[in-house]
Amino acid sequence: HYFIQSNLRMRVLPSTGLSLVFVTLIHLMFSRHYLEKEDFEVSYDDDWAGARIASTEEELIKRSSTGSCPGSHPYAYSAGRYCCQYAYEKDTGKGDPKCDGGPISLESRCCYKNKYTRCPYNSCTSRESDEGTKTLLSDLAQKIGDKIKSLSSLASLREFLENGDNSLEVYQWDFVNKVVERRQDFSLDDEMVSWIFNNRDIMEKIMTSGDVDFNLYNEAIAIIAEIMKQDSAAKSGLKLDLAVAIGLTFSSEVPSLAYKTAIDGIARYHNFSRWADEGLFMEPFYTLNTWLMRYVVGSWATDEEMVWARDIIKTEYPDYNNPDKIDSVTYKMVKYTSVNDEGVRISDKNFYHGLPVTLAVLHKYGAVCGGISKFGVAMGQSFGIPGLPVGQPGHCAFIWYRNGTYWKVGNDITGWSGSVTHLPVMYSWKRPASFFPIMHEAQQNPDAYRLSERMRILAKFVNLQLRYELLEDATTVCPQNYDLYSDLKEAMSQQEVSEDLIERQLIPYLEKYYEENFEVEKDVAFKKEVTASGYQERAQNINGGTGSEWWTNQTEAWIEINLGYPCTISSINIKWWGNSDSDDYDVLAEIDGSFVKVGSRSDEVRHGSFNAKGELPGW
Repeated sequence: HYFIQSNLRMRVLPSTGLSLVFVTLIHLMFSRHYLEKEDFEVSYDDDWAGARIASTEEELIKRSSTGSCPGSHPYAYSAGRYCCQYAYEKDTGKGDPKCDGGPISLESRCCYKNKYTRCPYNSCTSRESDEGTKTLLSDLAQKIGDKIKSLSSLASLREFLENGDNSLEVYQWDFVNKVVERRQDFSLDDEMVSWIFNNRDIMEKIMTSGDVDFNLYNEAIAIIAEIMKQDSAAKSGLKLDLAVAIGLTFSSEVPSLAYKTAIDGIARYHNFSRWADEGLFMEPFYTLNTWLMRYVVGSWATDEEMVWARDIIKTEYPDYNNPDKIDSVTYKMVKYTSVNDEGVRISDKNFYHGLPVTLAVLHKYGAVCGGISKFGVAMGQSFGIPGLPVGQPGHCAFIWYRNGTYWKVGNDITGWSGSVTHLPVMYSWKRPASFFPIMHEAQQNPDAYRLSERMRILAKFVNLQLRYELLEDATTVCPQNYDLYSDLKEAMSQQEVSEDLIERQLIPYLEKYYEENFEVEKDVAFKKEVTASGYQERAQNINGGTGSEWWTNQTEAWIEINLGYPCTISSINIKWWGNSDSDDYDVLAEIDGSFVKVGSRSDEVRHGSFNAKGELPGW
C-alpha cells in the first residue's frame, strides 16, 4: 500500500505501462534500504524500452551510512531511524517507559507532538550545534571566567554582576548555552539579531521574562529581529515589551482554537501595536511587564475574533467593560449546555453544525466547562487582560489577571491547589498553576529577580562551595525564584534537600505570603466540615471539589459548613446539578455567636439553566 502511493513520475506506452510499474514495485519492496518518495524518479522514453531509477550518488551514500539528524529535527530516537523536533517523548498515557513524555533517546519510540522526520541516513545520531555556535559559547565562557577567577567573595561577585557589560555577557552566555542545549545554531550575521544580542536591556527582557518551551531562544530572537526591522518603534517602551512577548511566545506554534492553524505572531504584533495606539485595551494593559504580556498575545482567539469580542462588549454588555468584571461576562454570554437545540451532544462534531468554534459560535450555541473557560480567557485578552485556561480534575477552569493587581481563578472548582496549566500554554518552572502567582510576585520586584537570575547563572562558573553560598545568597535577594532552589538542591548534594521538600515547604509558604499581602480570594469552604439534614454520606460532595452532587427528597432541608475561623466572604457560588433548583432558601452566618440571615434565594444571580451556576453577594 505504501509503494502504490509513492510519487512515481513517469511517461509510459500503453503496452508496457503495467509491467513497468510492477517491476518497479517489486524492486523497491526487496531493496535493502527503503527509499522515500522523494528519493527516486521513474522515467520512460519513447525511444528507450526500459525504466531507470534516478538517484544521486550523495543520496545512495546517505542510505548506507550514519549521520546527524537535520537541524529542524535534531534529536534521534527509535534506534536512530527517526529524528524528533523536540527533546521529549510524546506521552501516550499508557505507562510505556519509552513513550511517557520523558527526555527523548535512541530507545524512545515516540516524539512529542508527533513532530518527527525520517532519518536521511541509514541511521542517525542526535545533531550537535555547529562550530561557530560552540565557539561563541566558549568565548563567552572564557571572558566571564577570566574576569571572575580572582574573585573569591560574595561581595565581589555581586559587584561584578552589577556592572552592565558583565551582566550582558552573563545573559549572552545563558542564551547561547540554551541554544546549544537545544542542538541548534546561532549566528550574528544578521545585523538586527547582532544589535539585539549586544543590547543589555533587551537581552535582560528576553532572559528574565519567563521560560521558553524547549529553549527555542534562537527562534524567539529571530522573530523579535524581524518585528524591529518592520517597526523601529519596537526597540523601546511598550512596543519593545510587546515585541519580546511575541517573540518568546511564538517561538513555538500558537494554535487558533477555532481553526486549528498556527497564528501569525508578526501579524499579531502589528495588530496589537495599532490597537494599543488607538487605546482599545483596558488600562492595566499599558502597565504590563513582558512576562504578563505573554499571556495576552498568546491568545488562542484569532485577531478577528478579538475585534468581535470588543464590539459585542461595548454594544451589548457595557456593564462588563472594566478590568474587574470582564471574566464574569463569560457566564452571561455562554450558556452551559452539553446538548444543542437539536439534541446533539457536545461530544459529537455536529454539535456546532460543522462551524469553526469561534467566540461568536460559542456565544450562540453554548459549551461545557472547556469552552466557557476558554471564552472567558479570550474575552479578557481581547481587552489586554492576561489569562489562560487551566485544568482541574474532570474540569477546565481559567486564571486571569484581575484589575491589573493579582491572579484569580475563574470557573473554579478546586482552587489553585488543583489547577495545572493547560497545554500548549507556556509556563515557567513547573506546570501547577500556583507557580503563576509566585512568578508574578518575583516579577513585581524586577531588579531583585533579575539580579537573582544573574547570580544563579554565574554560580555555574564557580567552585562548589562558592556556588552554594552564591545560590543561598540569591534566595535572600529573590525568595520567589524557584530555579534557585532547584540549583541549590544540586549544589548542596544533601539527601534531605529534595524537590519534594521544596514543594512541601517553599510553595505553601509563598502562597500564604501572597494571600496575606494581596487581595487574593480563595474558596474558604473547600473540604471544610459539612453537616446535612439528610444524605449525610454525600454531604462532603458539596465542597469537596469532585464535581459530584448532594441531594435531598425532603420538602425542607438544611446544610451547615464549618469554616473553622472568622472570614470575610466576598461571594457564595452554587452549582445546581442538571435541572435541579430550590424554590426558596435563606443563608445564615454565625456572627458574634449568633446566626444572622445574610442572604436568600432572591439575592442569587443565576447563570444558565442546565447545570446552572448561582452567585450571592458576600458579607
